[in-house]
Amino acid sequence: MRYVYIWAVHTLIGAICIGGNVLTLVALKLGATEVFLGMLSFAMFGPWAFGIFTMSAIEKHGKRKILIFWLVVSTLFIIPLFFLPFLVNRWSANACLILILTTIFLRTAADALGHTGWFPLLQDIVPRRITGRFFANLRVAWQTSSFITLLLVAWFLGKEPDWWKFEVIFIVAFIAFTIRLLTVFGMAENPVPQAVSKKLSIFARFREVLRAEQLRQLVLYIISYMFALVIAEPFKIKFLKDIGYGDGFILAATSMVALGAIVSLRFWGKLADKFGNHSIFSISHIGIAVFTMLWLFVGKSAFSAVFVFGLFFFWSVFNSGNGIAQTRYIMHAVPANKQNQINIINVIAIITVGIAPLFGGLFLKLTNNISFQLSAKTINNYHFLFIISAVMFILPHLLRRKLKSKKDTPTMQVIAFVTRPLRNMFGPFMGSTRRNARR
Repeated sequence: MRYVYIWAVHTLIGAICIGGNVLTLVALKLGATEVFLGMLSFAMFGPWAFGIFTMSAIEKHGKRKILIFWLVVSTLFIIPLFFLPFLVNRWSANACLILILTTIFLRTAADALGHTGWFPLLQDIVPRRITGRFFANLRVAWQTSSFITLLLVAWFLGKEPDWWKFEVIFIVAFIAFTIRLLTVFGMAENPVPQAVSKKLSIFARFREVLRAEQLRQLVLYIISYMFALVIAEPFKIKFLKDIGYGDGFILAATSMVALGAIVSLRFWGKLADKFGNHSIFSISHIGIAVFTMLWLFVGKSAFSAVFVFGLFFFWSVFNSGNGIAQTRYIMHAVPANKQNQINIINVIAIITVGIAPLFGGLFLKLTNNISFQLSAKTINNYHFLFIISAVMFILPHLLRRKLKSKKDTPTMQVIAFVTRPLRNMFGPFMGSTRRNARR
């Protein structure tokens, strides 16, 4: 378990250094369009579908062997990024962008092929009696790592960073992922069963999930939720860049996503165990939709600078709650003897995360010249995309009814429980106000 924590911390350090936030800034420095940013987001998430091809391999050869091999390949695919700062003055911007896109696609695909063994390996390592506490603490650990790394990268890059600074960040990513690889050698797994169950084809695995009513409803919910969640997400960085914010500020603001998770994860976990998933689904939809819509009021001012930090923070708080509820639902819905169904559901979810920004980028491209004046406020195509993202949460909000169990507490009762401290605090004042109003 100690090695798992080391894995998580260094995985997040590496993921931040060559993740969406940093590479989006690199791409924008090269003059990337919204369509390219959508393609880049797909390259970071879409190739996770390749994980389906090693499901049978982990059952036959073991989890560590598959994990180690593909992590070696994945780590090596960071090396081409080392040459980018030297190539920007020799290659065209489009050639450099293609290098980034190709490298990230191949690295993600290799990561996915190995990662199929990760959750089954965790099940071998973590005792059942502390599973809940372990995963809550693990998420807090990796979000803390993400938060600190983002702040350090933001400080290091500053407002308009030179190319050599990105070179340093890519090297840090390589070192972090190398340490991640080494931790696997310290982990133990259960022996591979001698009698392997009947091998299922990839299509049979998907059919098995979609034929189960409970899992089919969950898949539909996840697709609708993820699509609404991320269709506008990668473009918030370009939106802020276009307004005039520097790279360091943008990365510092996005670090609030990690901070929101750190602050709220344990609260959501306790709430889910006490009241069930349904109320958290409801509350999170409303919260994320509201804080997505509020991007319409972001501008270039001292107030907006603080406001942006708050938007990232509270978006993350509500998304963290939904993530806890989804994970809890999956763990209860998937039979213990069919754990690869979890991999199938994760693949569907992450493909959706990769595809949705493609639609967002295409929308921004097609509506590039659309804007109108509303009082003193100019509404442009980015604002329309934020509105679309917020409105799309209506669908998962309706689908959540299919995921409700008999033990789930009604949402209004949960809201009453959560807000009770505030009502107790302001109760005497509110009572006095009502009495004065009657007089």
